Amino acid sequence: MSYSANEIAALAQKAARGAGFPPQQAQVFGAATVQFLAGGGEAQALLDALADPADSPILRLPLLVEDIQRAVGLAGPQITLTLQPGDEALAPAYARLAAVPITRAEVGQSEDGLPQLCLETDPNRDRAAPLPPRIEASAPLVDHLSILAARTYVPASDSSRSAGAGAGDIDND
Repeated sequence: MSYSANEIAALAQKAARGAGFPPQQAQVFGAATVQFLAGGGEAQALLDALADPADSPILRLPLLVEDIQRAVGLAGPQITLTLQPGDEALAPAYARLAAVPITRAEVGQSEDGLPQLCLETDPNRDRAAPLPPRIEASAPLVDHLSILAARTYVPASDSSRSAGAGAGDIDND
């Protein structure tokens, strides 16, 4: 199925919150999910990242975005950053969130076997390539994200409605 970038970002953000991730990391994960799926990434990498809120790329990779922005000023247009094992699949998508124009983002290995992200930037180019008008996402991925997102919803009860949850009487014509 195809979805708008906003639909995917919001659903992924809510899913990350439902899985137990902090709000800021969940928000960045939503944006990175759009980049990841637009680039043809496999859904399993997203599901794996959501599986463990104590040890996940969702917690580590927002720092990569900050590292990229600092490194461009220091190292120039070609940057190589070491990744944590397990972060390889999502790292290029997170890198594209940096406020620098990335022309190439590839994952490789260092001489000692650690994963690395190799980037090329071009200051004379626009910051990012435009996203496609619609993002393809598989039904199983959307279903799993929806299940996790549902954990953030307020349960329907008289006490929750009296506290302001749901539509009011005048909203239900």
